[in-house]
Amino acid sequence: MKFDREYFKLILPGSKNVPTMINAIIRATIQAQEDSKKEDLTFRQVHIFHTEESLHALSTSTSWQEALNYYKISSTTLVHHVTKIEDSNSDRFEDLAEQLRTIVNPLDNAQYYIDVTSGISALKSILAVFAYVLDIKNVYSLEISFTDNKQRNLFYHQLKKCNLKIEYRKFPPIREFDFFGKFNYVEILRYHSIIDELIKSLKPLSPNDFDFEHLRESLLSGVHSRLIGEATEESYSYRHSIFASCAGIEEVANIVLTLISNQNKSWENLTLGPKLDQIHQFFSRHPKYFINAETLGFLTKLITSVRNEMAHPSKKNNYSKEILDIQSRLSSQLAFAFLQFTTKAINAFRNRNGEIIKVKELDTPHEEDKTIFYFGFDGDSTGDYLDIGFKQSSEEIVRQRSQNIYKTIEELRKLIYKETKDHSSVIFAEGDNILFKARYQVSLLNKLQKIYKDKTGLTATIGYAKTLREVSLAMRLSKAKGGDSIMGIALMNSEDISSIESKLD
Repeated sequence: MKFDREYFKLILPGSKNVPTMINAIIRATIQAQEDSKKEDLTFRQVHIFHTEESLHALSTSTSWQEALNYYKISSTTLVHHVTKIEDSNSDRFEDLAEQLRTIVNPLDNAQYYIDVTSGISALKSILAVFAYVLDIKNVYSLEISFTDNKQRNLFYHQLKKCNLKIEYRKFPPIREFDFFGKFNYVEILRYHSIIDELIKSLKPLSPNDFDFEHLRESLLSGVHSRLIGEATEESYSYRHSIFASCAGIEEVANIVLTLISNQNKSWENLTLGPKLDQIHQFFSRHPKYFINAETLGFLTKLITSVRNEMAHPSKKNNYSKEILDIQSRLSSQLAFAFLQFTTKAINAFRNRNGEIIKVKELDTPHEEDKTIFYFGFDGDSTGDYLDIGFKQSSEEIVRQRSQNIYKTIEELRKLIYKETKDHSSVIFAEGDNILFKARYQVSLLNKLQKIYKDKTGLTATIGYAKTLREVSLAMRLSKAKGGDSIMGIALMNSEDISSIESKLD
């Protein structure tokens, strides 16, 4: 490698003890000369990160310049930075990180040296971490065995005459910490919080005696074994990851089956595949849930396929480690996807006792029907509509589009008053939502959707029912169809459920 003065930079903390700071610069220069085998080499830039006290100490002294000149180091190479990292302020740290970013240019073929002999501990720690992140191998500390406190005020050439023990110690290979990186312990810690959030949302659905620790351990073990497999390329770790993730899926499946089986425990002795089949069959028979049965079917088949290929390997399944890696990643992600999918879906259809409520879709009422329904109107993709203004950083676009939605909702509210001939029919009209009471008039509903689309360019979803609880579910289900739809639902009573299930069975 070509060594050149243009490509050498030194970074170090400042110190209130000026000789200590200057001696570190001198010794780092000598080290760079030894490494490059060039006796006249000096650093192109010496970046000193001062506290206000260290900068003041340097600026009120001049003897240090002579000490640098003794080793032919020009004071013009010193670049002074001031940091208040001792304040423990995040803004101060961001400022420090930005200054370091300007010093290190990854496109330069530069040699960087970091000296942590002096300075406050926080800054020395940050520079050590900085060296690790950028894989800077030249990290040193000057250690001197003083025999007299007065020697602490001497400069390097003076100390050399005192026959003191002077050592310039290089830090051990910090890259050894990559051991942790290979096993990606940081990712495991991140998954801890993800799993805790998922389990928190799952708890209200679950039986009181459910063992959440077993579920947590299964999911974490799946992630951990996958990361070990990626680091060691051991087939066993990949396989264990798949089994652990599938064990987590089975725990969630047990909760779902407990909820939907009405005390029927016939599923308890089934393996994972049949359990998932029962869940899929249930929601296929009861399609009026916030669950896409087709998506659930694909998800459960994929889970079963991955698990079975590991549990019952055939001679044809002579997988390479690359395939096992993919299968391991897939099983881990499927476990989280299944947990999220079922939890969010089922939570929307639980009563106060935690039981799943049953719903049916209403047939379209006749125009002559005088039944009063609650109607929920909700604009589709309004967030994306406004997000364009945010992305373009345009207040004007955000303001115009927001006002457009507001004016359109006002126009729809007046139309509802006109058509219903009832100025108390609108209960709520804010944002892109309207809640109103009226008899079913398909012409009014179509008008509302058409006007909204003409004015905003967006579609709208309408759900209707006889109660506020039901209209809330109707809106969710109508949205689940992809928007731009009209859907009415009603909660089913026990007689309705028994009648339907007897026909299906």
